[in-house]
Amino acid sequence: MRKTTKHILMLGSLLFLITISCMGQNQFSDYVSFLQDTTKTESNKVYTITDSAKLDAFIKDWLGVKYKLGGKTKRGIDCSQFSKRLYRDVYGKELGNNCLQQWNQTKRILKGDLKVGDIIFFRSRQSPSGWHCGVYVGNDNFVHAANKDEGVKISSLSEPKYKKGYKGSGRLIN
Repeated sequence: MRKTTKHILMLGSLLFLITISCMGQNQFSDYVSFLQDTTKTESNKVYTITDSAKLDAFIKDWLGVKYKLGGKTKRGIDCSQFSKRLYRDVYGKELGNNCLQQWNQTKRILKGDLKVGDIIFFRSRQSPSGWHCGVYVGNDNFVHAANKDEGVKISSLSEPKYKKGYKGSGRLIN
């Protein structure tokens, strides 16, 4: 029963992403167009279709996984471990174990200069550390391990709680 529910959720997520990619302009259109490009360049780094396909597959695979403070696996994961895992699996880069370490590994960028793959940081009253983070996926949206009620999901920077808690954004320093 539990496996069936997981498969239904994964299939539903996949169908949702396919549907929205066919609708033209929508909240995920930047992310979808990023996935359709064969290459993107950013600060002397070339992102190939392999990177975007890996990112897409990673997100689809992790959507709906429950949040667990200190968790590192599909049985439960927290926000910093999620961004760490995404960077390792998609980009082959190692991030620190917590938001503060990841903050220190990144160069500050303006919100208006965000690119797919940048890390977004927030102040959080729910977290014992006071931090929260996610990875930008385009068009004002980011993927993150949200909280124990929502798990891994895609959210908008325009949502009031994320607007209010926004701390800054960073791009990984090579």
